[in-house]
Amino acid sequence: MVIPERTRQVQVDGLSLVCHVRGRGPLCVVHPGGPGMHWEYLQIPLAERGLTMAYLEPAGTGESGFLTTEAGYDVATYVAHLDAVVRTFGGDPVFVLGHGHGGFVAQNYALRHPGRVAGLILYSTSPVADARTSASTRELLRRHAAENPAPGILAAWDRTPGTSADEATERLREIFPAYFADYRRREAEFRHLRDRVRCWPRAQSDFDVRDGLPSITAPTLVTAGAHDVFWPDAAEALRWGIPESRLVTFPESGHLAHLEEAERFAHVLLEFTRRVSGPIRTAQA
Repeated sequence: MVIPERTRQVQVDGLSLVCHVRGRGPLCVVHPGGPGMHWEYLQIPLAERGLTMAYLEPAGTGESGFLTTEAGYDVATYVAHLDAVVRTFGGDPVFVLGHGHGGFVAQNYALRHPGRVAGLILYSTSPVADARTSASTRELLRRHAAENPAPGILAAWDRTPGTSADEATERLREIFPAYFADYRRREAEFRHLRDRVRCWPRAQSDFDVRDGLPSITAPTLVTAGAHDVFWPDAAEALRWGIPESRLVTFPESGHLAHLEEAERFAHVLLEFTRRVSGPIRTAQA
C-alpha cells in the first residue's frame, strides 16, 4: 500500500522550512547531507513501514526559504532549524537521523538538546571535518578514479560548487558514482537517481565534536559503508566516542547504504528504533 505524503511547513525566524512526512509509527526527523543536497536522495521507503519519516529540506534547498547571507549557513543555524522542526511536531522525544553533513547537525543537536532525542542515527558521517579529513577524502577519491573508468570525479571534486544550483548540481552528478561501492556494475539501477539529484552551493565549515562525544546520552546507532571514501575511519571514532553506541557496517556499500543494501539498512534502522524505550512522538497528519 502506498502511504500518502504530507507536507508540513515550519516557521522559524521568518523562514519557512518544508518537511515531507511519510509512513506511520514513531517519528524520525531526517536531515540530508551536502550541505545543500536535496532531500529526495535520502528517502527510505522501506523504513516508512514502521516509522513516520519526516524528511527536512534544510534552509537554502528545495522549497524551503533561503537565508539572506551565505555566512548564515552554519551548523548552529541548522541545529536551531532542526529544533524548530522537532518542537513543531510535538513535545516528546523523537528519533533524529543525519546523513553526511546532516550527521554534523544531528550530533550537535543531541549535545545541545539531549532531552528531545529519543535515539540518534548517525549515517555515513564523522565527528570531525577539517583540512586533514578533506585531504584523506581526496586521496581516496584519487584511488577510486584510478581504479574505475570515471576520470572526471577528481576534477569535479577539486572544482568549487559555483554560485548557482545548476553549477552545484552538475558537480554533484559528476562526483556521484564515487558515492557507491560499485556504481558501474549497478549503473542501470542508479542512473535515474543520478540524473535527478539536485544540490545548492552551500559552504561547509570546519567541525569537530570529538571531545563532546562522551556527553551524548541518547541511544545511538552508527551506520557506515565499508567502501565509503568520504569519511574513512569516522564510524569507529563515533562508535568509541559515544557511550554504548552500536556500529553497523554495510559490506557492499559506499556512502549510500540505504540504496545499495536497502532491505538490510531498513531492517537495522527499524530494529534499533524498536529497541529504544520511552515516550516517542508519533507525527500527526
